[in-house]
Amino acid sequence: MKMTEAYNQFMTYGRGVKNYAGESLSKHRDCFRSWLIPALGDGELMDISHNDITKLQAEMVDRGLGVARRYSVLMTLKVFLKFCREILRIPCLDPGDVHLPKRPAPFVQYLTNQEVDRLRDSLDTHKFTGLRMRTLVEVLLNTGLRISEALALDREPFEAGNTEVQIIGKGKKPRVVFFPVATTDWIKRFLRFRADDFPAVFVTTGIPRRWDRNDQSKYFKELKWKAGIDKKLTPHILRHTYCTNLRDNGTDISLIKELAGHQDIQTTAKYYLGVSKQALRDAVRKNLNYEDRSSEEPDAVPVAA
Repeated sequence: MKMTEAYNQFMTYGRGVKNYAGESLSKHRDCFRSWLIPALGDGELMDISHNDITKLQAEMVDRGLGVARRYSVLMTLKVFLKFCREILRIPCLDPGDVHLPKRPAPFVQYLTNQEVDRLRDSLDTHKFTGLRMRTLVEVLLNTGLRISEALALDREPFEAGNTEVQIIGKGKKPRVVFFPVATTDWIKRFLRFRADDFPAVFVTTGIPRRWDRNDQSKYFKELKWKAGIDKKLTPHILRHTYCTNLRDNGTDISLIKELAGHQDIQTTAKYYLGVSKQALRDAVRKNLNYEDRSSEEPDAVPVAA
């Protein structure tokens, strides 16, 4: 079977059987079109060799691709080869023979409590856009929702007084999200401010339509400037802030996994199993104490004759 024919079947299988998220499908599509098909050609799958993969890896390095991009391309290739062997039954190259570049440990950026306060204080909630942004910020900070999940929320559960809402998350996986009362109060306040009956919680100005994630970048850039935040500010940073806050206040990593909607606990551990510098500092301050122990005389040590 030719490479492009197998690729088309792989994408159809991912969409229809594996229920890959749209973002995952787009990443696979980009990796194939940008690198895999140009580098490996449209020949027979069985002809792809170790040498072809080595050349692909060398070309990516020569072209200055970062580790994350190379990892993404090669991971797509591994998943594709596994599909070809297990689903299409083609005896092509073993995906285990495709070696991934070692990625550095992820650096999780998040907001401090002081930065969160500045974020909230910088928004004028007497205006539609300010109240909408404050409501979105509260939702992201207090639920850990992905931006796509937050923008998919409908108003009906909140108008009914619900504080637990079932959503369909990444990979079309359902999960229950818990909304603190203070957060639902912001949602209700925003809904009362509006004059339309459009079903979405977050809508555009003018003729209402569901607020699109592609509109978010400019609003978060403006918010970063207003709040005087020096670090990067995106919806996902607020999700990291939610998970990190739970971790630093003693929440078990397995519970953070469920609340964040991660499919694999390894994902949660990779980002949030580390301990913050402040937590380490507090541990030393609270628990390191030589005074009590030094007040006790050590047992006499017998001296050898």
